[in-house]
Amino acid sequence: MKINKLTTKLLFVSSLLLMASSCGSTTVDTALIGTSVNSVGTKAKLQSLIAETYNNYYGDWFSQEDVVMEPGNPAPNEGGGQDRDYTDTNVQVEGVDEGDIVKTDGYQIYYTPRYMNRIHIFEVGDDHSITYDSLIDLGNVYTDAIYLTDDYLVVVGYTYETYSGPCYTDDRADAEPGCYSWYWWSPTGTVIVIDRASLETVYQLETDNLFLDHRLIDNSLFLVGHHYVYQNEEELRPSFEVDGEVEYLDYSDIYYYEDTPVNGMTVLTGIKLGPTIDYSASAYLGAGYSYKQLYVSLTDLYIADTNYVYNTNSYYNTMTISQFELDIESATMTYVGATLVEGGMLNQFSMDEYDGYLRVATTNNIATWTVVNSYEWVDYKRTVENHLYILKLNRSSEDFSLVDHLSEGLGQPGESIQSVRFDQDKAYIVTFVRTDPLYVIDLSDPRNITITDEIKLPGYDTYQHPWGENKLLGIGYQADNEGRVTGMKMSAYDTTPGNSHEIQTYEFYTEQSGGMGSWTYGYSEALWNHKALLVSVEHGLFGFPVQAYEYGFDGDAVVEEQWYYRYHSYYYLFKIDFTNENPIPEPIIIEHPTSDNYYVNVDRAVMIEGYVYTLSDQQVVTYDLAANAIVEPPLMIPQMNQ
Repeated sequence: MKINKLTTKLLFVSSLLLMASSCGSTTVDTALIGTSVNSVGTKAKLQSLIAETYNNYYGDWFSQEDVVMEPGNPAPNEGGGQDRDYTDTNVQVEGVDEGDIVKTDGYQIYYTPRYMNRIHIFEVGDDHSITYDSLIDLGNVYTDAIYLTDDYLVVVGYTYETYSGPCYTDDRADAEPGCYSWYWWSPTGTVIVIDRASLETVYQLETDNLFLDHRLIDNSLFLVGHHYVYQNEEELRPSFEVDGEVEYLDYSDIYYYEDTPVNGMTVLTGIKLGPTIDYSASAYLGAGYSYKQLYVSLTDLYIADTNYVYNTNSYYNTMTISQFELDIESATMTYVGATLVEGGMLNQFSMDEYDGYLRVATTNNIATWTVVNSYEWVDYKRTVENHLYILKLNRSSEDFSLVDHLSEGLGQPGESIQSVRFDQDKAYIVTFVRTDPLYVIDLSDPRNITITDEIKLPGYDTYQHPWGENKLLGIGYQADNEGRVTGMKMSAYDTTPGNSHEIQTYEFYTEQSGGMGSWTYGYSEALWNHKALLVSVEHGLFGFPVQAYEYGFDGDAVVEEQWYYRYHSYYYLFKIDFTNENPIPEPIIIEHPTSDNYYVNVDRAVMIEGYVYTLSDQQVVTYDLAANAIVEPPLMIPQMNQ
């Protein structure tokens, strides 16, 4: 085992006050909030940091000061896998792979139904036929995501160990004889490395932290996990187990940020997937499990911890941004800088690195009130502020400078950010309460952020994908004029500066209520998970799974007043063409039949050499793009209990 030792570094991050020189661009001297990072060093120091946060939050917090003072089988690729034309996981940064439940190299497809303990392996022949090859039973390890390298199948998931309480007997006269005990399950973050040729496990790492996210660059796997900390626990450090040997992270490899509450511990783990497999680790005190986002470029990893700050008469958000330089050769992460900004991030797309600048979009939810006594508040007021920052890392001093900051004009009153997409020197930001202003923002001059256009539509996008120069495709929710969500939609945009506009909006699975009370409803994982999308701008393909529900009255039923309930699992595939007046055509709808015994969810699809393979945990349905037809019959997937 290798532990990545970081030298203790004190950072003073100062604000850079800039003169506002463009439309809508504002900067303030509180836009960056100073912070510093220090090594914990000892168990006593770690306990005191945890106790400080605990007392501030759970104690008599009406009398506390601010927590933050200033807001601011056959061998893989046997046929030469790179020769085939295929799509894989939809990722944010090209070259930075993101784990998902389906992976392919164009010759084999690996599929692990989420939170199952199995992996299905399929072979795709030269005639485009798909056959079932192997089933890997992972035992008590349940998958979250998988990765592929030339040599390895990498599983990221959780080992569930069963624990039981003390045995007791029920003395009541009518009780069944025997011993009774409570049982519970404790998951541990697990990484399994499987040789693709032999399907044998060659390495397994278990740790007591929960993996939040991870990335694979070449043969280096970088994982960011969360370790819960409790005030009265005896052992506070993360543990790592390899081949039965348990080791704990040294206190000198655990760090804390000044002015950041200790609600948990972020654990960074790097695994080098070479002939010799080894790991390195370090940890940083900060936000809780649910409030962390990750952005990874080819050279750096950024962690954004949203902090929820309370004092006697107000509440607001700050966000700690930490940057770590990646060493791809050794799979290590080296701390290079940190700062705090106002607000919190929506998801990984709210952050982007381009041309040496870090761009960050945040929403700050602010509440103020007047305290009358320990149980009565008055004059409660809630406001929302949206921010766009451009930051520059100073490597010599290990701090960030504020290059520009936009807040004014970014969202109507009460609107928070619903989606963000950076595309080189442009940014697209959607805010929403009743309608969704899509802001088109020019970032070509980092010191002069300029909103060039604002497109207003009902509903809002949750994800956008650039589709060539000045073209954008979005997926999200449709809504009525009152802001009530009514279904799903896709929108195509022309984002030419000064003339940005909606080209087309395609609505589907809108709620409907008939005279007999019937309704339909549909949703898709793609609305909140970009990896559920099949995207190929080159081939004009955009697809995603859809689950739909129907409930209503069947007027043609033999039995009078027959009500019905139906569940459908589809894959919607669109052939996008921005040269057409309506770039979004009617979709190709591929249905996976369900039965009375189970629901079937279509999870993913991949395209290989002009054929789209849609996968559920019951079957694979193939679609021939050239023939515009389903290839019969579907491939049924063997089940472990059969």
